[in-house]
Amino acid sequence: MSVLAVDTSARLRALCVTAGEDGRTLAHRALRGRDLDRDLPIALAELLDGEVRAVACVMGPGSYTGLRVGIAAALGVAHARGLPLHGIAALDVVALAAPADLTDIEAVADAGRGALYVARYSRHGTALRATEEPRREDAATWTPAPGATAVGLDAVAGALDRGGHAVAALAAAAARALDAPPLPLAGLEPLYLAGRSSSAH
Repeated sequence: MSVLAVDTSARLRALCVTAGEDGRTLAHRALRGRDLDRDLPIALAELLDGEVRAVACVMGPGSYTGLRVGIAAALGVAHARGLPLHGIAALDVVALAAPADLTDIEAVADAGRGALYVARYSRHGTALRATEEPRREDAATWTPAPGATAVGLDAVAGALDRGGHAVAALAAAAARALDAPPLPLAGLEPLYLAGRSSSAH
């Protein structure tokens, strides 16, 4: 069994992966955010196979346009294939990209217009949990929380750049999302600063 995961929350990049139930990356496609309408259906068609038994989608916070495209695509696949759809918080993916030896993590992502999305996480062994809700902060005045290591998947001043680990982090987040109940396949909207509970645990 595998899960197909879609992350279109960033402004300039997007990812699709298929992951095993253990969080292993089986295959992936990296896309440019501005070409999503054209490239996302192609990537999904390339990754879909008979082993895919669930779909997972990053629900936000992130780019409004990107999230709507990604959610619509994931919802379409789930409907067409009769598969459950699971939600992933964008900053969970960021936190899962942090080095394994970090126990206090501040996940950050570009929110556009000079702002950042920020949330804090705590790791105990292999368990990772959000300790606060995502918030929007001014990038010019933001500084990492005392005792925490800031981590991002984009180039954010003051944060450790873990963009090279984005694929593995999305695969891990997709596998973890399977532990939560599926989302309803009607009325889905992007989540921005609050909403469904974090999938990282």
